[in-house]
Amino acid sequence: MTTANVVPTSPFYSQLLGRVDNQILHLQDKRNTFLLDKVEEQNIKYFLKNVLDQPWNNHLLLSIFIQTDNQLETISILTTCGKINSRLKDIFHSFSLKNMNEFRVDVHFYQYLKGIIHPEHSAYSRKEALLRYKVMDYATRKWISSKIPIEQQAYFKRFLFDTPSFNHKDFSFGKLARELSHHTRKSETDAIVGSLPQIRAEGHFRWNQLQRLRTSFLKACEESQRTEAELPLEFDYPEPERIGEQFYFRLWDKPSFVLHHHEKFAPSSIKAAQHRSGAYSPDNNHYFVEFIRAESTNSEDDAEGLWFTELFSEGVIGNWFSNGTENEIKKKRELLLSWGYGAEDGTSSPVPFNSMHKGILTPSTFISRNKEKAQGVLLDVEPLYVSATFGLLALDIFTTTGARLNELLQLNHTPECIKAVEEGSKLHYSFYAVPKGRDEVEAFYVTEQTMKLISKLLKMLKEHYKSKKIPKVKYRYYQRKHIFKEPKPYFFQYHGKAMTLDSLASSFRFLLHGLRMETQEGKPVVIKTHLLRHAFATEAVQRGNMSLDIVAKVLHHRNLTTTAYYSEPTASIVGEKVGELHDIILDYIDIDEAVLRHPEELESVLKEHKEKVGVFNNVLGGTCVTDHVCPIKMACLGCQAKIPQPEKKHELEEVIELSKDMEKRYKALGLPVEVKKARKMRKDARIELKEIEQIEIYREEQGYEPQIRFDK
Repeated sequence: MTTANVVPTSPFYSQLLGRVDNQILHLQDKRNTFLLDKVEEQNIKYFLKNVLDQPWNNHLLLSIFIQTDNQLETISILTTCGKINSRLKDIFHSFSLKNMNEFRVDVHFYQYLKGIIHPEHSAYSRKEALLRYKVMDYATRKWISSKIPIEQQAYFKRFLFDTPSFNHKDFSFGKLARELSHHTRKSETDAIVGSLPQIRAEGHFRWNQLQRLRTSFLKACEESQRTEAELPLEFDYPEPERIGEQFYFRLWDKPSFVLHHHEKFAPSSIKAAQHRSGAYSPDNNHYFVEFIRAESTNSEDDAEGLWFTELFSEGVIGNWFSNGTENEIKKKRELLLSWGYGAEDGTSSPVPFNSMHKGILTPSTFISRNKEKAQGVLLDVEPLYVSATFGLLALDIFTTTGARLNELLQLNHTPECIKAVEEGSKLHYSFYAVPKGRDEVEAFYVTEQTMKLISKLLKMLKEHYKSKKIPKVKYRYYQRKHIFKEPKPYFFQYHGKAMTLDSLASSFRFLLHGLRMETQEGKPVVIKTHLLRHAFATEAVQRGNMSLDIVAKVLHHRNLTTTAYYSEPTASIVGEKVGELHDIILDYIDIDEAVLRHPEELESVLKEHKEKVGVFNNVLGGTCVTDHVCPIKMACLGCQAKIPQPEKKHELEEVIELSKDMEKRYKALGLPVEVKKARKMRKDARIELKEIEQIEIYREEQGYEPQIRFDK
């Protein structure tokens, strides 16, 4: 497993040599590749900055090597090491421990888990610390026993963490953490349930805004090349009337930026920029923009600008805590917490906008290193556009199907995955993926709008690869890649690599950042992918009156108990339903009969009304996206299985007029319950009309071409 005359090629080897155990440093895998050479750069950088001088440096480095050899995701390794390192710092400081020989897991770690030290840490943080510790301990011991020759195992076992004699059942935090997690999830769901159409529309508005930036940026690049204008080239353009702002930018390339800020660069960089050589040669050069300001076209309003500039101005894009002073890192952590990212006890350093994927969201190294030298905010436009495009497709599928992240990652450009069936003169679409816990594909029904977004993404990928086809790549989600062994032309890919859960989630968060929602307690809510799944289920069951078995089919759940958990009523829905019940009690004369009806009788009545509708039928005001038994007995208004379509706007307008006539007739007949039904029909139709209005606006803005002005 070790060699004496060959060393790793890692650029970090020299920084580790003599600072960590020599035999650990030179560990190799079965193919004689040094484990150090396999570790991702950001994990080694974290180790060098935060762990190298700690008493447990050899223990944690060995764990990093083993996790890497076990092919764990980079972010998983970083998270595990970060949490273990932070907890050990807390424990060693509290007990004044100096070295690993003094550390007793059954004494010191036990007291942390009991809350005797650091009582301010949450139950979830304690539970997470124990889980990460035990998983790391088990994986390390297993690797040593299976990969290290028997005669060498005793040496490496010196660097094992002590195995605790206790488990999570010995502490109350497990139950507390579950209860808190449940409460938090329902509280957050309550904040967004009922808002899925608005969230989806906001995603489209933002993508349109970024597309306008990209279009203007490309025009500025063309203008610079056509006129050979000296950079920077200043330009501005107006946003649509709905936004009412004028955006101002400067176009740069690397040499021009260096020469205009020469007092802030080394002489060697200035010389290379002047001669356009080395890092500043035409092959290594690229354009980028500096966002200067936004001005409101209405003097009474303050300009908001681009929704994402604060992420760059505050320096929280990427692996933000790898550089900076302790105070700077603390400030950024607190800022992310104020936005809703990360644990409240401050024990973690969240990286919500770290795609870990070349060309997606993260700017170039040049911009990252020199962002502080600019007057405004430096932006790499293409990675932002790419991220928003991936994020928009994900958002659309999340809010119309309730699908999971790993199911989206399976979406690929093959006839076996995407299918279209013609019914009459209309095409109906679905994609096939293997749901969680299954090994066979199942259908996910999508709308024509989803297919348009897939087409946009496909166009972007073809432009990126400069090809009429997108390449086949290996599926990379580590928990499922054993199922998908053959490379496929996955849609969620870039620079020749399939995206992971983390890279897709970061694109999704980027698109929706700052979309402010709060719980009833006033805590900020970050719209997460799985939270949308809970909101989808809750809205479908509690407001759409879909039965659990139907929602379970839509969400591809195997267990109705899981669906019941996802769709539990939130506090707002309970209050809303109680209010509706009170109204009915006041008006419903024969309530005893309704109360006394037996569940079996109700079941028989339900069966009488069940009918197949499916995705191959047009429904009132939109398109149905379920092929199961109609969940709400053909009452399509307000149903979560339907996506409103602008082309059917007139149908909803007719329903509103019809409901007014029905309300008058039922009032005259003395039927108060039917009057309420007519009002409910009108309310649902108006809600869907509002969603259609949003769709019409973002469709119109897709065709808006900003009139760019150049200041020469």
